[in-house]
Amino acid sequence: MKGYTIQLRRWGILGFMILMFTACTPDQEAPEAADSLPAMTKPEEEESIKDGQTLTVVTPETAKNPPETKNKYQIQTRLTDFHMLDEATGVAWGLNGTALRLYITDDYGETWVDISPSSNVKFMDKLVYGTDLVFTDERHGYIVRNGQGQRDTMILTTVDGGREWRFSSLPNTGRVTALSFDSDQGWVMTAPKSILGIQEKILYRLDPQDTAWTEIMQNRNYPASRVPDFVLPRSGFVTGMSYANAYTGLVSVKERRGGALYITRDGGETWSPVDRVFSEEPLTECETFYPGSAVFLGNAQKVWVPLQCFMEEQLHDLGYFSEDGGKSWELIEFPLVRKSSTRNAAPFFYRMNRGYAIMDGIVYVTEDKGQTWEPFEEDEVLAQNLDNYPIISKLQFASSEVGWMLVETLDGSRSRLLLSLDGGKSWKVR
Repeated sequence: MKGYTIQLRRWGILGFMILMFTACTPDQEAPEAADSLPAMTKPEEEESIKDGQTLTVVTPETAKNPPETKNKYQIQTRLTDFHMLDEATGVAWGLNGTALRLYITDDYGETWVDISPSSNVKFMDKLVYGTDLVFTDERHGYIVRNGQGQRDTMILTTVDGGREWRFSSLPNTGRVTALSFDSDQGWVMTAPKSILGIQEKILYRLDPQDTAWTEIMQNRNYPASRVPDFVLPRSGFVTGMSYANAYTGLVSVKERRGGALYITRDGGETWSPVDRVFSEEPLTECETFYPGSAVFLGNAQKVWVPLQCFMEEQLHDLGYFSEDGGKSWELIEFPLVRKSSTRNAAPFFYRMNRGYAIMDGIVYVTEDKGQTWEPFEEDEVLAQNLDNYPIISKLQFASSEVGWMLVETLDGSRSRLLLSLDGGKSWKVR
C-alpha cells in the first residue's frame, strides 16, 4: 500500500479497540406492563437545544394535507444519525437525555413528523442504524432497547409509520449486535457473552405473519472444542449483518488481527466462511483492519463489503465486490488520500459502479467500483458548514442525484443535516 499518506487521529486505533471490548452502560428500566407504546407527538414535549438544528415539524394528523393546511411548529434538535428510504423519504434521530427523538420526512426534509416512541422507554447510548434501528419503508420500523442484568432486551416495532410502537422481548439474549429486516421478516443477532476476543452468538428470526422470535442458530451450547462448523464461531465480534432475501445473508466478523465473512443460503440456520475474503496479500500488511457490514446494491447478486485498514498510523479504505451473489469477490484498494483527520467520509456506494466519498471537504465520485475517483469543485455551503462542523459522521445517497450528509462538531454536541440534489456537487442545510 505504498503511496498512501492517510493520517489517523492518535486515538483512532485506541478508540476502535475500546469500541470492540468495552461493555455498555446498563439501561434504565422501561415499563413493560403493556405491549404497545404510543408515539410522543405533543409540541410542548419536544426538546429545545440551543444552537441545534432547526426542524419544521408537522403534526401527524395534518402530515398528508396540502402544505398551506399543515399544522407546523419548529424545534431545535441534535441529530446523531439518519437513513434514507428513497429520494424524498428518510428518518433521522437523536437523544434528548434518555428519550429517543425520531422524525420522518417525505418531502426531502422540508418538514418532519415526530414518530418517537414513549419517553418512558429509556436509551443510554445513541442509536446506530443497522445495530439499534432499522426502517424498511415509511411504515415499518424496528428499534432495539438493549437489556442489562436481569432486564430483557426489548424490540419496538411499528407497522403504521410510528403512530404506535409495539414491543416484544428477547429474554436472556445479551446485547444485540446486528439487525436486518424486510417488510415481512427480520433477523436479530445477539451476544449473550463477549470477552477477550470470544463472542457467543445467537440468531433469531421473526417469521412472516408471526409476532414471536425463533432462535435459528447459536454457538454457546457446545463444548468449546466441538462447535460445529456450520454455525458462526465464537472467535471474533460481529460487525454487521445483511440479508438480500429470505435465504441469502452475510455476516462480517472482526477478529483480533483480521476478520472473516460468513454466508448463509438457508435463511441463517447454517453458515460457511467465504473463501479468500479478508485473507489476500494487501490486507496482510495491515496492523489490523475493520470489516464493515455487507451492502446489497439493488439485488441479491451485487454486493460490496467496506474495509478500513490501519497501518503505521495511516488509514486505508478498501472494498470487496461481488456480482454473483458472493460466489466470487474482487478486492479494490481505493486511491483516496486523507490529508487531515477531519472533513472526511468513507466511501458510500449507491450502485456497483456509482460511489461517493469526501476527502478534506471535497466530494469525489467513482463509476468503476472505486478504482478511479473524480473530484467536484469545492462547494461554498459545504465548506462553511465543515468549518463549524468538521466531523462527517455519515454520507448516504438514495439515487445518483439525491444524498444526505450529517456533520458534527468536534465534541459531538451539535450537528447539521445537509442535502444534495445534484449528485454531490452542491449542498444545503435541511
